[in-house]
Formats: sequence, structure tokens, C-alpha cells
Amino acid sequence: MISPDVFRPIVPLLRTTGVATAILILPYPGAAQAAIWLSSVEVPTTVEYDSNPLLLTSDEKGVVRTIIAPDYTLVGTFGRDQLRFGLGLHVLRSSDTDIVSDREDPTLSLGWQRQTETGEFGLLARYNESSTLTGAVQETGVVTTDGTQKLYTLAGNWRSALSDRTTLANETTYNRARYDIDTLTGYEELATVVTLTYAWSERTQVFTDFTARRYEPVDDDFTSASNSYTPGVGVTYQFSEALSGTAHIGVNQVSDAGRRGEGGLSLRYTGERADATVNAERTTVASAEGGFAEIDSVRGTWSYAVDELTRVGVEAAWQDSKGQTPNTLQTYGVWARRDLSPFCDVRLSLMYKERQQDGLPDAVGTIIGLTLTYRFPDL
Repeated sequence: MISPDVFRPIVPLLRTTGVATAILILPYPGAAQAAIWLSSVEVPTTVEYDSNPLLLTSDEKGVVRTIIAPDYTLVGTFGRDQLRFGLGLHVLRSSDTDIVSDREDPTLSLGWQRQTETGEFGLLARYNESSTLTGAVQETGVVTTDGTQKLYTLAGNWRSALSDRTTLANETTYNRARYDIDTLTGYEELATVVTLTYAWSERTQVFTDFTARRYEPVDDDFTSASNSYTPGVGVTYQFSEALSGTAHIGVNQVSDAGRRGEGGLSLRYTGERADATVNAERTTVASAEGGFAEIDSVRGTWSYAVDELTRVGVEAAWQDSKGQTPNTLQTYGVWARRDLSPFCDVRLSLMYKERQQDGLPDAVGTIIGLTLTYRFPDL
């Protein structure tokens, strides 16, 4: 039985987004009636075995997780404006709650985007709960037990064409993260990115950007607030209809640390039957262990359509975190997916994961899972 308490944290956001929706619609009399509304529901159900969910170096214990994650999306388009509402729930049941707790994690989002003659602008509000063992949290270099991250996000964006070839864009984001584990530090982060892009030719775009971020810890006497600044330049090149790539380089300066180079390279291939991506990145992110963490990562994916109904794939990732708990995390996985109908597919996956820390034995684990996904488009 899902407790009603799971939705209490999103009630204030519902009130806020409800007011925002009213404000956005008020200037357009009859907009609700004239809008084109589309809704869809996706319900993935997963059963998986994880041999070492906590990535312990000794006395490893495995669990079986059953996950049901329904997700509802409603999109309304009226004239130049688009409203997007999303509501999801990630329900997890564990075979051993002493290792991995049962969970009901809600997700709520409300976005508005408006097209203009020269570009677009919009707003987004989102609330998300997740386990501190999820990849999204571990990608910040965190080493921890099973807990809860509550993440509140408000974001605004705009883009405007200055000329036929030049575009100026900005994205500003406020994040508020809270944790129920004493070893992790809640924080607030305000970030803004300004990007100037120039279309050098039909295949080549060059850009320069500047990123500024402010990190402030919550209720932590041992971590101080800090600022991060990153100017950079880059280029995007379309090698062919199937292959494109982006390279960028910059310098990051954190107020309470030194200066270091940042940048990355990504390649994307989309063929008739095969897709592939490769991404190498050096970046700085806000960490739940306090302050900013330096992250070096390499990721790659490849998938191939065996036939019209069957697709197989390979994934690999390597990440080196230089935060409060330096560690290296690497994962390797294979999967196969079969479409049972236009609205249903089944996916079998196998993943190997390994974490390395100085002075400790390697922590390894394996995840094997089966996922059945139902989709109900255009409800």
C-alpha cells in the first residue's frame, strides 16, 4: 500500500505551479478551449537482482528489487505557447529492506515554452525524489548508503537570433537538494550559462560560453560557500548525415580551490540499423559531500537493430571523481529489447559495476534485470 505521505513534499510545488499555470493562461482568453492537448502514460515494470547494491568491499549481500515506475505526461499547445505537465512515481520493493529500503519516490514537473519570431523562452519547475544509490547521485562522486535525495529545481531559458548566423542563449537554474543521511550535505546551487553560437557554414558551428555557479551548503559548519566560473569555446561539426561531433575546451576556477582545464569531446552516429555515441568529459559539479567535485568521465553506447522488432546494445562508462571521497566507478552492460506490440516491449539487461578507492579492496557487483514496458500514447 502506497502511503499518502509520499505526496506531501510536492503539495507546495503543486500550489505554486497551479498559480503559475493560471498566470500563464490568463493573457489568452479561451486558450484552454483552443489548445491541442496530448497525453501519454508509460508503465515500466522491472525485476532485477543486484549482487552488491551498496558496493561493499567485503560481506557483500545481494537483493532482488521489483520496480514499477508509471509516468504520465500532458502537453498542451496553443498558438506559440506550449505547456508540459509530468507526474511520475517510482515504486520499489526490496527482498531485504536492511540493505535496500522499500521506496515510493514521486516526480512532478511543470514547464512552459513560448516561440517568438527570433527564438524562444520558457520556465520549468520540477520536484524529484530518488535513492542516493541511483546513478544520477553517484555520478557526482558520492559514496554512501541507501538514503533519499529530494531535489527542487526552478529553471528559465531563452534563445534569440541576433542575425541569420548568430544566436545568443541563456539558461539559469536553481537547485535545492536535501538528504536524510547525516554524512551528506544539503545544498543550494544557482547556475547560469550564456552561449553565443555562430553558424560558420552549413556543417560547422562555433560557440563560446560562460558558466557561473554559486554553491551554498545547508546546516554544515565544515563546508563553506563557493563560486565556480568557467569560460569556454567549442565547435560542432556535421561530418555526414549520420555522423556529427562536438568539441569544447575551457578553464574552471573555483573560489576555494585552484584552476584547472575543462572540456570534452562527443561523437554521435545514427545509421539505418546502428546507433552509437562516445563522450569524454572533464567537468565540475555540485556534490552532496560538500562543495564542488571534479569529475573526469568517458561513456559510450552502441545499439543495433537485428530486425524490425529486436534491438541489442552495449554500454560502458568510466568515471574518476576527485571530491571529498576520491574514487573511480566503472560500469559495463549489455541488453536486448524485443517489441511485443506497438505499445509494449520487453528488455533483458546485464551490468557489471566496479568501484576503486585508495587503500581499499575493489568493490564489484552484477545486476541482471528484466523489464516489461507498456505505453499508452495519445490518451
